[in-house]
Amino acid sequence: MKIIQTDIRYLIFITILISINSCENKQSNVQKSLADTETAFNYLKQLEGKWIVQGGKEGIFRWEFDLTSRDGVIIERLKTGTPTEMLTIYNLDDGILRANHFCQLQNQPNLIAVTSETEGDLHFLCNEQVGNTRSHDELHMHGVHFQKKDSSLIVWMDMYKNGAISFETRYELFRVGSEQGQELINLE
Repeated sequence: MKIIQTDIRYLIFITILISINSCENKQSNVQKSLADTETAFNYLKQLEGKWIVQGGKEGIFRWEFDLTSRDGVIIERLKTGTPTEMLTIYNLDDGILRANHFCQLQNQPNLIAVTSETEGDLHFLCNEQVGNTRSHDELHMHGVHFQKKDSSLIVWMDMYKNGAISFETRYELFRVGSEQGQELINLE
């Protein structure tokens, strides 16, 4: 009888360990999560407003950053007013700066701010959770970078498929009220 009780205690102990491990924060998949998320969030807040971009073969389109929920959430709208409009929501969650992207590909990659080797680059990386996909290997936005440059903002997105970065899209955004922004508006 003692052997059965010991076996049962052992099974209960193993079950508890497995349960604790499965409740672990899944963000551990991203190795270099950003430590100073408050500064990074304030960086994003400074982007609030309307932007315009010459998207190469995509043409000229609009981009917006809106601050909402008592300045605790930033809503980014890409390609506003077009059939391929996309939405990203940025927020701080228990010290982690998160980005949830709702893509024109009809998937929803979840990203967190990570450290970057590029000076002045705010970088978000997929935490391996992509909604509305069968696997992480399906095409999705795996990373997004923001880098201020003189009077513009450079944004580039790393697109991931089958275990590797497949291609990158890069845009230079100008505030609608800026000289370059007005030039692009006149070309619309």
